[in-house]
Amino acid sequence: MTIQWTIEQGIGRLNLNQPPSNTMTMGFFREIKVLIAEISTIKALKAVIISGNGRHYSSGADISELLGNVDAPTMLENYQAFIMLEQLEVPVISAIRGVCLGSAFELALFSHFRICSEDAVLGLPESTFNLMPGLGGIQRVAALAGKAKAIEIILRGITFSATDAREMGLADAVVSKTEVLPLAIAFANAIPSNFLKSDRKVYLHKYLKPLHAIG
Repeated sequence: MTIQWTIEQGIGRLNLNQPPSNTMTMGFFREIKVLIAEISTIKALKAVIISGNGRHYSSGADISELLGNVDAPTMLENYQAFIMLEQLEVPVISAIRGVCLGSAFELALFSHFRICSEDAVLGLPESTFNLMPGLGGIQRVAALAGKAKAIEIILRGITFSATDAREMGLADAVVSKTEVLPLAIAFANAIPSNFLKSDRKVYLHKYLKPLHAIG
């Protein structure tokens, strides 16, 4: 299985499980579509935390598959799976360590919150492969960081640090790699059960900021 799914004390743990780089193959996208549909039916779920098995969140989609086999209908299905993730009625938190690139960064951008390790590297390098981000990354970066920054990131295919991501509004907290998951869990437990996506900034200020300061 390319994804490990567990529930611990009401918190769902979605673990990308293709170490060391946790590449997102077509098998991964098939699994995540089914899994997200199942998650949407689970009652008494407090939150979902997405992370990677090992040192990295994910290096993104398998480039050989992207260049050789992926067509527009398949990309649309994968994009719709990410939309379903964003539409979950519980908070979705990406706990990012190591690399988080391409489709993996798009997955994180569809999460409601992003907590990064100090050594994390993020970006949308598709243009360096003569491709463009196809799973909503363009729109998400533009909404969070502004259109000018989105154009620069996407056309240049640049990668950037977690600190830069926070300054651009693409990351919500930056901590040591040992603190990423504990902070994500503590934040998930702090968010009220009547979670509203429209109150994202309230949750960041009222719940994540104090926890981050304590950490």
